[in-house]
Amino acid sequence: MTVTLQDVSMITALPIEGKPLCMSTDSEGWRHQMEALIGMSPQEPEVQDGGKKDRVRAGATFTWIAANFAHCPEDADDEVIQRYARVYMWYVISRTIFADGTCKNAPWMWLKALTVLDNKFSWGSAALAYLYRQLDDACRRTTKDGGVGGCMLLLSVWSWERLPVRRPKSSQWNTWNDHGNPVRQPTWAYKWDLVSEVASEVNLLYKQYTNEMDSLTPEQVEWEPYGVGTNFGDAHTFELNPLCVQEIHLWLMRCPLICNWVVEWHLPHRVLRQFGYFQPHPPEWVDTDTQLHRLDRRRQRKIKDWQKHHKSYVLMFEQSVQATLSIQRTQYRQHCALAFSNYLRWFQESTRVEICPPAYEEDILEEPTEYDELAQGGYSKLIREGYQTSFAPVLNFVVSVLPYVNYEF
Repeated sequence: MTVTLQDVSMITALPIEGKPLCMSTDSEGWRHQMEALIGMSPQEPEVQDGGKKDRVRAGATFTWIAANFAHCPEDADDEVIQRYARVYMWYVISRTIFADGTCKNAPWMWLKALTVLDNKFSWGSAALAYLYRQLDDACRRTTKDGGVGGCMLLLSVWSWERLPVRRPKSSQWNTWNDHGNPVRQPTWAYKWDLVSEVASEVNLLYKQYTNEMDSLTPEQVEWEPYGVGTNFGDAHTFELNPLCVQEIHLWLMRCPLICNWVVEWHLPHRVLRQFGYFQPHPPEWVDTDTQLHRLDRRRQRKIKDWQKHHKSYVLMFEQSVQATLSIQRTQYRQHCALAFSNYLRWFQESTRVEICPPAYEEDILEEPTEYDELAQGGYSKLIREGYQTSFAPVLNFVVSVLPYVNYEF
């Protein structure tokens, strides 16, 4: 399972069609450019003893933005209104769509992308690319920003809709006023507008999450949460924003997703069960080019013009969008339970499917039991010493040994 362009549309309504968000991230003279766009910029750091300045990122802190642009003057002219609108979009983009692990700064490059407000960027594909990379960095513990970033609204709603793992309880929604404009109606995320808060000790919650995730079965997953057939997109209790389903023809594109230095692949053929289609096994292999993951804006400081650097991927994305508009489209077979069962069997044998390490080695079923060695095992030792253990590895081990159990008494 994974977040796809379908989820991006349904949850955020961000546009997929458009120019890839791939531009020059050169920050030379960024203060002067910022002043030209929004009328001011943060003060330069003071020179400390020794003649050195504090090194600051190109951009502004969220506190600085809130202090200077919290309220637009009532008598503002069009130029001032556009200035405040641009800052507001910069603030929202930096804090929600392209958030980093610090949650402190709004980078200059996102404001630079808003130099022309109607720039026709593919914000949806850029948001998904950035989220993919942030999750990848967090899993490999390469991030230095203090935690995972990206659009957590997208990831959270995607998880809550599909997985029962620590799903919060949804409360009654606030009254929504679309002011008579359909495109101001809420997205699918409105279902989770008000949820119950989860308060507990962090380490305990982590163990509960991993246990529930490891013991999850396919039957517990909501594979098609947005509805099926004629009921697709029916939120039942509110009118869905029409932008959520406007680009349905783009959801199954196999294409590079681009966000400046980030290039990630959108490969929906690996998760066709999420779309209600036949899931082949193994899925067709696609080279995702691991070299792309070595590209990092901090390490490759000399690279500034990402549109030029990624020109081949930019062309591939544009061609993928154009291909979806052609008459000839791929015909997908409908979901088949037997085929999906075979796929799951292949998947479990081909990759790691559990977060926690197994309780026991499977060889224990085939070899004579060495009781002294078994007693020194991690789980046996923790239980004897009175410590709590994760139940999922033990549960999964019991399930895996059922074929070996002799039920004759």
